Amino acid sequence: MLRFGVIGCGYICHVHVNDIVNNLHGAKITAIYDVNKKSAEQVISEFKLGIQPSNSIDELIESPEVDAVLVFSRNDTHTEPILKSLAADKPVFTEKPLATTVEEAKQIVDAEVKKGKRLIQVGFMRRYDPYYQELKQTIDKGEIGAPLLGYCRHFAPAPPNDYYKTSDVINDTFVHEISVISWLFNDEYQSVQVQYARPNSTNTASELQEPQVATLKLKNGAIINTYLNINSHYGYEVKCQVIGETGIAELPDMPSTRIHKDEKIYNSVPIESGGRFAKAFQLEFQDFIDHVSKGEEPAGPSAWTGYMAAITCAKATESLQTNQVVDITFGEQPDIYK
Repeated sequence: MLRFGVIGCGYICHVHVNDIVNNLHGAKITAIYDVNKKSAEQVISEFKLGIQPSNSIDELIESPEVDAVLVFSRNDTHTEPILKSLAADKPVFTEKPLATTVEEAKQIVDAEVKKGKRLIQVGFMRRYDPYYQELKQTIDKGEIGAPLLGYCRHFAPAPPNDYYKTSDVINDTFVHEISVISWLFNDEYQSVQVQYARPNSTNTASELQEPQVATLKLKNGAIINTYLNINSHYGYEVKCQVIGETGIAELPDMPSTRIHKDEKIYNSVPIESGGRFAKAFQLEFQDFIDHVSKGEEPAGPSAWTGYMAAITCAKATESLQTNQVVDITFGEQPDIYK
């Protein structure tokens, strides 16, 4: 039984802990820490874990009762526990992003390369989503010819808080498209441009400018546009369409009951990402558990994937500030990630 130590007790922690306790097999939670002790106590109570909160990150990672570490803390706090987990030679699953700066992401990659093996998996769960998996297989089989263009949509009902920032649209939302598009098209990015659309007058976050439109160009010439809207109001919705030489492949509308009532026909839409990607969250964690419990390297998105996403996010932010197309380079991929 793989023993997990959990760091960070926000929304996504509740999603993952619920899966580990109720839906997955081969793992249990033996330690938990949050800078707010009451948040950790709430998770312990809610899921009847029967443990006491750890007093620090160091105590949790160094505990002989912890085999692997799960990092669910705030985006800009991932680096410390990841590096300390590597130093302790313990596998670590971190929610995206790997880090919020290119420098910290590179520091993590360098530390893992120095270990000479993969210990990190990054939570880009869309690669485990059955619908994205089918889309990927369709493209790889050549059923629509070479992919030429793409269209994505990533809508959320409202900012998660009043201090949600313009840059968060890229680092917290667009980062998912950044990860999944290069995987779908099997190529690296050449450039990115992000522009503002007409402001949404209903937006309540004072430091947030949106909607945004992002354009990614791949080295093979394919171009993908992504519409990013954090104030859709109607729910959480993700779309992806790939236009090939001989056809089009796209994600289906999410299956839900269709209601005919009051001169209307409509479907329900999930309000959170946990509703849309519930199965993907479970599959990515079960994959991590299955590999790590057998002493194998994690097989999911790597620290290098997280590093490339960090670079692309930084260039996208630069484009947003300059309103220019910005070139992207990644450098040589280390052997442990090939």
